[in-house]
Amino acid sequence: MKLEARIAALAAMKPTQVKAEWHKAHGVKPPRIAASLLARALAHDLQCAAHGGLAERVREQLAGAGVARAAPAPKLAPGTQLVREWGGTSHHVLTEEKGRCTYKGKSFASLSAVARHITGAHWSGPRFFGVKP
Repeated sequence: MKLEARIAALAAMKPTQVKAEWHKAHGVKPPRIAASLLARALAHDLQCAAHGGLAERVREQLAGAGVARAAPAPKLAPGTQLVREWGGTSHHVLTEEKGRCTYKGKSFASLSAVARHITGAHWSGPRFFGVKP
């Protein structure tokens, strides 16, 4: 069967059939993800087998790339005052030791906790207060 026909057959399979194909191809139970994603991964495997996969140069680049990590939030000296305008109100936060913060006389564990208190939603505190690089 031609490659295109095999890929089309994968796309037309029922979830139980896709999972059986995964087990046949990899020798293990499939991960608990949508059958459509398993079918796409199997199609990728077929394409790699037919066309040789990634070029050596690309594999080396990917191996050397590492995992991108977010830059750590800058360290703020205790006593630093942060101000953020939100909802028509200026919110003033004072940094304390060990990352704690004071807002309206109440101590919070982090800037994120203050941002959550102010907005009612999960925020990155450093991003909310504009101190994230």
